[in-house]
This record gives sequence, structure tokens and C-alpha cells, in this order.
Amino acid sequence: MDRMLNQYTYESLKKDIMTFVLKPGEPVSAAKLAERYKVSRTPAREALVRLQGEGLVDIYPQSKSVISKISVMRTRQEWFVRRTLELAMVDAFFENVSKEDIEEMKHYAGKLSDIGTKARTPETAYDYLLYDNYLHAVTYRVAGEKLAASIIEKSVAHYNRARVLSGMDNMIRDRIDADHSRLIELVETGNIEGYRSVLSIHLGYMLSDIEDMKRKQPEMFETEDEG
Repeated sequence: MDRMLNQYTYESLKKDIMTFVLKPGEPVSAAKLAERYKVSRTPAREALVRLQGEGLVDIYPQSKSVISKISVMRTRQEWFVRRTLELAMVDAFFENVSKEDIEEMKHYAGKLSDIGTKARTPETAYDYLLYDNYLHAVTYRVAGEKLAASIIEKSVAHYNRARVLSGMDNMIRDRIDADHSRLIELVETGNIEGYRSVLSIHLGYMLSDIEDMKRKQPEMFETEDEG
């Protein structure tokens, strides 16, 4: 029961951070979180510590805890990890991919299109992020790279918050959907070099997207002084 309560508190707090219900720079405490999620202070404190490890909470001992602002430097580093690992899986993915795997990718692409018909909010953008991740996770599983998949899942929180912000932009969302359709088509036709090229471009857009988002919503991002 304690383990389930700890996980519930962690997941609830993480979702509130990822969807900007709790905004970057906002102070938090175990007491307030315990009240918010109707739990004791122990799971609230443990959730804060876990999310500190993921870079989503800054804890200042004997002082305060705050929701971390998005660090452009860390986002770039996390992006580099994901891009490097995912591109390295392409050969193994093509060697092992089946028709069933492609159908699974199409299923997630369909879910993304369905979400695209809804209002652009942080909540729908977060749902979009999850299904986007599910689609790409098919390639990790098929390639047999469980450790790489785990590293990507656990090490890209700043990058993923930036992706939630980008998911509220109509032009960016349309571009992502088009890329996914093209990637699936290239898998179906066995065009590995075309897939590698499109994937590299697809993952590379974030570098310019994050600079654009920082200009539009500077309050979400860490300043150079804060970094």
C-alpha cells in the first residue's frame, strides 16, 4: 500500500509539473503537496526527492523547494542523448521489424491524429507527448535496446517539458504528424537510409524549436544567471 501511495504521489506531482499546473519557479513543500494529493508528508517528500533526481525540482536544504525552470543547456544535452541512442538503433530496428510492429506504430500515429483534433492545451499536449513516446518506443523494443530505452525514459525530463510546450503549437504538431507518417512509410518500403535521414531531421528540429519557445515564454526558462 505504501509503495502504491508513493507511486501515485510521484506520478501526480510529475504530471502537474509536466503540464505546467505547477509552473517553473513555483515554490512547493511536502506539507502543501500532502494536502494537494491527500496523502501524508512522507510520500510527498519522497516524490520531491525522486523528481529532484530527474531535474524537475530544485531542493535547497533548510530553505525551500521550487519547480525547476526549463534549462536550455540541459534540454540540449538530453536531446543529444535521445538522438544519439535512437539513431544508433535504426539498423537493428530494420533487421527485426515485423508487420505487427508497423501496425502498432500506425495505431499510435492514429492516436496522435485524434489528439490533434482537440484544443491545444498543456493537458492534450502532454497526452500527445505520451503517444509520441509510445510510437518511438516501438523502435527501441524491436531493436532490443532495453537499457537505451530506460536511459531515454528517465533522463529527458527538461527535453520532454519543452516538447509539451511545442505540442501546443499548431505548425509544430502538424510537422510532427507528417514526419511520423513518412517514417512509417519508409519502414514499410524498407528504405533504411531514407528513414535514418528523416529521423535525424525529425529529432533535430528541437534545437530551433526551443529557442523559439524561449522567446515566446521566457518565464518558463532558466536565465543565464540562474543557470
